[in-house]
Amino acid sequence: MRSARHQFILLGLICQGLSWDDVAMPLLNVLLWVVCLTLPRRPMHLGQAADMAAIVLGGVLAWQLAPAFGVSAHFAVGHGLTLLQALRLMRPLDRREKLFSLIVASGHLAVACTVILDHRFILILIATLVLLPKALLELEAESFASAPAAPMKLPRVGFASAVAILAVMIAVFVLVPRGFLGTPLAARLPGGGLPGGALDSVLDPSRGGAANSGKLLLQVEANEVGYLRMMALTDFDGRQWKPDAGLPWLPLANTSPSWLAGHRHRRVRVKDVAALNRVLPVDGHPARVSGRFFRTPGRNANGIVVCEAMWNSGNNLYEYWVNPRPPAEHLRDWQRERLLAHPAPSPQLRAWAEQLLAGTTDPHAQARRLEAHLRDTFTYELGAPELSRLNALEEFLLRERRGHCERFASALALLLRMQGVPARVVVGFVPGERNWLSGWRDVRLRDAHAWVEAHFAERGWVQFDATPRATLPPPRWEPAELFDALDVIWYLNIVNFDAVAQRNFFQVSAQGLGGVLDLARRFGPPLLGLAASVALGAWLKRRWAIRARRGSRADAAALSARFASDTYGRMLRLLARHGRVRRPHETPREFLDRLRGEPVPVRGPVERVTTAFCATRYGRQALSPEEQAELDTELVRLSAALRAAGKEDAQRPLAIAGGRSLN
Repeated sequence: MRSARHQFILLGLICQGLSWDDVAMPLLNVLLWVVCLTLPRRPMHLGQAADMAAIVLGGVLAWQLAPAFGVSAHFAVGHGLTLLQALRLMRPLDRREKLFSLIVASGHLAVACTVILDHRFILILIATLVLLPKALLELEAESFASAPAAPMKLPRVGFASAVAILAVMIAVFVLVPRGFLGTPLAARLPGGGLPGGALDSVLDPSRGGAANSGKLLLQVEANEVGYLRMMALTDFDGRQWKPDAGLPWLPLANTSPSWLAGHRHRRVRVKDVAALNRVLPVDGHPARVSGRFFRTPGRNANGIVVCEAMWNSGNNLYEYWVNPRPPAEHLRDWQRERLLAHPAPSPQLRAWAEQLLAGTTDPHAQARRLEAHLRDTFTYELGAPELSRLNALEEFLLRERRGHCERFASALALLLRMQGVPARVVVGFVPGERNWLSGWRDVRLRDAHAWVEAHFAERGWVQFDATPRATLPPPRWEPAELFDALDVIWYLNIVNFDAVAQRNFFQVSAQGLGGVLDLARRFGPPLLGLAASVALGAWLKRRWAIRARRGSRADAAALSARFASDTYGRMLRLLARHGRVRRPHETPREFLDRLRGEPVPVRGPVERVTTAFCATRYGRQALSPEEQAELDTELVRLSAALRAAGKEDAQRPLAIAGGRSLN
């Protein structure tokens, strides 16, 4: 299991399992890898026919089992190769079979490149860069007849080489025409979406609301964005609100981009396409919707944008333009009848509404008064006690007076219908907080909300929100926001770098280069003259400093040479007085060599003075004051040593003469 080849095969099996878009298949492949390497390895010669049979059998099984698990069968051949890898892990392989196993594992990694587009791709890439070279090195080491004397190591990549490799990678990514590279695979919708879409299609006011999870669903790029509409609930039977399942919808008109001047633009990226249930969340009245992961967007009578089909793509990004002044819509008779239907209210509820609206006859003013009363006098509370299913809204309005947003929206819609105003409950999302790094608004499931839209003949559809402000603590920064922002940057700039993005990049780069050249033409001559003046001044200053340093060094060297010559002359005169005369043809070094037989107290000072003299006279070296003082001290030592040696020479003949007289 420590073999890099086995680890690289495991990485490929995990990548092949990820094509099922769940965690079960990767875990099963890991378990299969462990079992195959744990079992005793026995030599088996199955031949190419058995290998082909394993591939076909694995592909057929994957093809047949995929529909039962609700996953794609496009990667059936890869599953067949998984079975082949498992069989080969159970027996010794020759060099050709080992190399083919690495090729198969690389094919499994190619599967990951088509279906894994988030941060997991970075982890797989790093693991590949580490394991594949080691596996090839192991394979090369095994080709020797005997094991190498020392373990083979991968060559280290220097900093310059790493920078060059990175530059080539960036150049290939940016410059190679994207049409040659294709586009990410449009895979099927995953099976892990939330039941019934992102939000429950049935609203029951009697239930106590609970806080939704922090799972990220959408990311919106817009300066100001309204409520994102997902669903309109129109049918109320006294207990539950439900959407009109059979409501027709018409495709949106393909408005020309030149006509969208003054419209508000939004860009939205979807994290979980399956949770949308073929609905594109939008705010306002969209005039144009475009994207690549859906087909034929349309708008139904309730203003919800529905698509004919929807799938996963390389980047689930769509954009739309909102008309800030949409025309007033007119209701048909069947729509008005449905939006006014409500069960007969109790006398207590009718009396409560009449007392609240006393003195107001305008329908729009009545709607605003009802909205303000619920928002200002009631209490927002998640997890509120459940109400009676027989008459939940009356219990909420007359007695409980607290609850979650669904209760407020349901109550306001019912009260408006009682006053003859067509109304519907709309469910969607409140735009979340702006991400501090990417600048996009993160919309999570906990941002789900319900509000009311009422129709007035002279105004069209008007939005009302009777929910009081939640008394919740302000949102705090979470580490997940950093990953969400990096996720947006990764998808928009890397995964979604297609032919259009490449063309835009080149256009922006060309415009930027043109701007730089224009500035160079306008301000180039004076800036060039200024730069030349600065450079000339710096060069002259440097030359002056060099000459000054050279002059100071030359002066110091000359002074040192004179001092050393004077000291060396004093030394020669001192030596001559004691019978050690330098001959005219001798160099300083030759004279020093002739004095090698002298005692150490004499030879040491002579050698040091001679060395300093040669260094300053011929080597142009300078002597520090300390070194000059040391040379003076050496002359004093030499004088003392010569005097001592002279006394010994003077006493030696007397001792000899005395000896002769004794004999």
